[in-house]
Amino acid sequence: MRKEAIKIKCPDRIQFGDPMYFEDYRNDPEKLQKLVVDYRPQPGFKAGVSLVETEHPEYPGFIARTMTIYFAPEQYLSIYMDGKMYASQKIDRKEIGVDTACYLIEVDGRYEDIKTGGDGYWGDYQELYREISIAMPDEQSFEGMKHLAEYFFEDMSQEMVTKKAGRKKEQERS
Repeated sequence: MRKEAIKIKCPDRIQFGDPMYFEDYRNDPEKLQKLVVDYRPQPGFKAGVSLVETEHPEYPGFIARTMTIYFAPEQYLSIYMDGKMYASQKIDRKEIGVDTACYLIEVDGRYEDIKTGGDGYWGDYQELYREISIAMPDEQSFEGMKHLAEYFFEDMSQEMVTKKAGRKKEQERS
């Protein structure tokens, strides 16, 4: 397994979904909102991106790569990026599917159409602490996924990873 957690400049807007939906339902905002992500973070939110590569336990040799973008007030961001939440919080989840074997990611005017190789669910949006997960196609390498993240998100910094890795190594030495 490989994982990198990176601070990013919080974008003004992120869109994710099947490009056909954006085109076909642009005059039906209620329908469009059910099918895609069109998110504008609240003022004062900070952002981070987590890049994860894992081998599927039930399918040896199948490698899954996921880019997850987190949005939250600064004091909570690292908690959510660690996969934690408060007991009183609830999750409202929306799966993001495609019907054209392609999804669009657009961040502050920078966009890319990603060919998935198949229809189905390629991501989700969770209303709790503003997380968007996007599955990468099989042919996308970890480095390719990281390159996409660098393209979309300004001022990427490994600060979060460095701090965590340093603390863990210090604890192992004790």
